[in-house]
Amino acid sequence: MSSIPIKFPFKKRKREIIAKFQNEEILEISFFSNFYGVASKKFKQVRGNGVLILTKEEIFFGMFIPKKEIKIPLKSIIEVKTPKWFLGKTRFRPVLVIDFINEEGKTDSAAWEVRNINGWKSRLKRLYKSGTT
Repeated sequence: MSSIPIKFPFKKRKREIIAKFQNEEILEISFFSNFYGVASKKFKQVRGNGVLILTKEEIFFGMFIPKKEIKIPLKSIIEVKTPKWFLGKTRFRPVLVIDFINEEGKTDSAAWEVRNINGWKSRLKRLYKSGTT
């Protein structure tokens, strides 16, 4: 009986996501971030893992399954915070919550569990507060 390596089932999807940024500078990346959802979609959404990428222009999340992408322009960010829950979901660890203005012009939020959450938070705060976007 052969065993399937658990670390590699999303290798192809990770390559697809990273390839989108081959001509951009990636400032931060989290290969297995856990997506908690977008507040405006309430409880009717799937939580899942994927790649979270920060560039000088946007935050991009590519989910592994289902294939889903979320883009948040840095110029639309209002606040970055790290509570231990989001939309009633928790794993008793801080999550990266980004408050932003969505495409409809309304305030919205999205959240991820990431490694190096303090690094993500401080880098994001410097970028959106400095107006480098």
